[in-house]
Amino acid sequence: MYPFIHIGNFTLPVYGLCAMVGTILALLSVFCLRKKGSPLSEDNLLDALIWAILVGFVCAKLLYFIVEPPEMPHSWHELWDLISAGLVFYGGLLGGLLGLAFVSLKTKKNLITYTDLMAPCFCLAHAGGRVGCLMAGCCYGMEYSGPCAVVLDGVSRLPTQLMEAGFLVILSGILTLIFLKKPRRGTVTGWYMVLYAVWRFIIEFFRADERGAVGSLSTSQFISLFIFAFGLFLLIRSHRAVNDFVAIENDQTTDNAKTMKPDGEGPTLSDDNEQA
Repeated sequence: MYPFIHIGNFTLPVYGLCAMVGTILALLSVFCLRKKGSPLSEDNLLDALIWAILVGFVCAKLLYFIVEPPEMPHSWHELWDLISAGLVFYGGLLGGLLGLAFVSLKTKKNLITYTDLMAPCFCLAHAGGRVGCLMAGCCYGMEYSGPCAVVLDGVSRLPTQLMEAGFLVILSGILTLIFLKKPRRGTVTGWYMVLYAVWRFIIEFFRADERGAVGSLSTSQFISLFIFAFGLFLLIRSHRAVNDFVAIENDQTTDNAKTMKPDGEGPTLSDDNEQA
């Protein structure tokens, strides 16, 4: 649609601007959310963000080249075009997790503690990127002429980019509400992985751009299966942790009750002492 903005002799990619706006909103929200109960310090968080962004970008680019192998550049101009070409989201997600894992090992903080805090905010950065996809004319949907259709290169299409951006904003709100309830570790990350994987698997059926395939599934659908499975594992694990915690508390309460007199004034003699 409008891939570039021309200001004098400068040409700015609209995709980059949209992604930058989304990233700024994500950064502001993650530092605000940290104050609501995260054990991470600002230094921990800043370090994690830097590594997640850098490694995420590299891996998003690498997966893009794997899905759509590029031709060897023959000039600096072609090299720049290659560097500024597309990204693959799941490559960025997995790369970001690698960056967080490195910081987690360095700071001796649990990796899931980082992802629980960042997941709601990351959705906003992703939403900004999806709006950029619409403006750049990539990640487009199937041909469609009904309500809310967009025209790309003269073809009326389903606005899958805007649909995903809207979903991500809603998902960010849902995950924020879950985070504010201070659930067991892994709950926020688990719900993010499960809900986004389901959404991505479904929306892929309505896209029409070239994006690679694994058998009858798109590359993203194939990866979504593993993301969903790991998210479900985290949810089950956090649920069991809650049940174990409640069971321990109940056992402790029962033990305390057995050692108290009926009137609650103090401990009683044990059964062995009474028989003596």
